[in-house]
Amino acid sequence: MKDIKLKKVEWLYLWFILGLSLLTVIFLRKLDGWPQIFYIYGLTLAVYALVIFLNTRWPNKLTKTLRHLAPYAGILPVFQSLGFITHYIRPDLDSYLIKIDYALFGVHPTVWLENVTFPWMVDVLALAYSSYYFLPVMLALFLHFDKKHHELEHMFLAVTIGFFISYVGYLLVPAVGPRFTLTGHQAAPVKGLLWGNQILNFLTAHEFNKRDCFPSGHTGITLIVLYYAHAHHKKLFAFMLPVGILLIMATVFLRLHYVIDVIAGFVLAALAIFITELWNPHFLPVKEKDKGAAQN
Repeated sequence: MKDIKLKKVEWLYLWFILGLSLLTVIFLRKLDGWPQIFYIYGLTLAVYALVIFLNTRWPNKLTKTLRHLAPYAGILPVFQSLGFITHYIRPDLDSYLIKIDYALFGVHPTVWLENVTFPWMVDVLALAYSSYYFLPVMLALFLHFDKKHHELEHMFLAVTIGFFISYVGYLLVPAVGPRFTLTGHQAAPVKGLLWGNQILNFLTAHEFNKRDCFPSGHTGITLIVLYYAHAHHKKLFAFMLPVGILLIMATVFLRLHYVIDVIAGFVLAALAIFITELWNPHFLPVKEKDKGAAQN
């Protein structure tokens, strides 16, 4: 059997979980849910290790595809684990984000937007907002079937870096968002026409970590995916662009984020892409690229 060699995204994943585990140990006395945290990390790493082992032992299309998708699949349990951590090591900092938004605009943006938000808009924006979970997978599938394997790994590395940067932000600046903090200023709750409220209620109910506002991961990850879709699949980019614009609009219109969160999401995307391009140059030398194609 070949020696197991970890890819850059796998090393990143391993070190990030080790970092969160160390943080858990440091704040162990404050974290009542520490057994669940270690259970999540242990199980996630075990499944990840199994996928890597299977791909190394039996390299075929199935195990290769599983290994390509593993980093993205492993993001959700890490995100959920933050629900056992963020609220217990730092207080919510919504008040500072509210003050920044008010200083920038002279109003509370979500309150002002209530005047131009209609039930049919809520349905459209909620649908666009939920597409966040599928856009990276959609691009990954197109790259996979186009046999752009290096581009696929490169994109998932950038997406993983983007997620992990946002998780650091949640730990440093925990905030629940205007849907909870500015209800007293709003005339009425967000109300959709058909499915808008059902989508929002579903996402809220299944989001264990509620302190995930700053920076806006929805904005950052969407921009990263759009960047690489434009680079590798122009037709797909043409479809994704309006969806991505609506998704970013939804973050504030649906009172899920402050505007400063969205601005930080743009910074997040730029930083993740910069780190990825620096660490894992996208354009390989021709000989190395041909060699990689032959191995695939």
